[in-house]
Amino acid sequence: MRRTLLALTAFLALPATPALAQHDHGEMGSGPAVPIYNASFAVPHLDVLAGDTVTWHNASLRAHNVLADDRSFASPRLLMDGMFDHRFDTPGDYTYFCQLHPTMRGDIGVHRVLLDAAKEPAAPGKPYALKGRAALPEGATVSIQADGAEQATATVGANGAFTAAVTPAATASYTAVAGGEASPPVQLLVLDRKVSAGLKVGKRTLTITAKVTPASAGSTVVLQLKLKEHFGWWPVKATKTGADGIVRFTVDRGRKVQARVLLTAADEATELARSAAFRLK
Repeated sequence: MRRTLLALTAFLALPATPALAQHDHGEMGSGPAVPIYNASFAVPHLDVLAGDTVTWHNASLRAHNVLADDRSFASPRLLMDGMFDHRFDTPGDYTYFCQLHPTMRGDIGVHRVLLDAAKEPAAPGKPYALKGRAALPEGATVSIQADGAEQATATVGANGAFTAAVTPAATASYTAVAGGEASPPVQLLVLDRKVSAGLKVGKRTLTITAKVTPASAGSTVVLQLKLKEHFGWWPVKATKTGADGIVRFTVDRGRKVQARVLLTAADEATELARSAAFRLK
């Protein structure tokens, strides 16, 4: 009985539900999201762009709520699979907690400009595209900086997106700067990687084993053949490395052409490193 009264008291103490525009009880979209588990906000810190809507989704059996320290936003009591949305328009830091479990805390950083996380390492001396978003007018200029020095500039598009090409020599942290405001830093890892390849001849097939060093799981590796009908090197197969940096390609015997293996960006076209050419038997 005592537990029931305590739970009822906690429920009644929750703040009143804010404007309905802040709530969406439909399916969670593709925007910024914070899953809620049994005793934690799964993403305790989240950086978003001004104008973004953040969705909290209760994925646990326990009830939770979301309450800003400054009371600028507050959810109702969220049962299992319940959701709460709030749009952040003003840059700043917003801390919040679960009123039912006060040790559960999180914060949202709202910015005018954001850089996307680098999805894969770069190679030294090779161009690398850094992408981001800005809550700025179309045509605005964004400065891409590393260690306080400008490395490139980008122009904001109609949808707020921008892209800038940098040519890194070593691992560094980059920020996007516009109107005196800087994005959170994003580290771009630069690796001087190498690709080696070997050939094993079978009765009907050839097995090409390639190794990327230093090893990096999920790197894109492309097998190219030098084909007359394509007037030069042509990609025929692509795959991803495992944790050991090793990949294997199998091709039919009979094509006596030159082959090589490339490490590329995710687009399977931007070359980062290549093996020596070898001849298929």
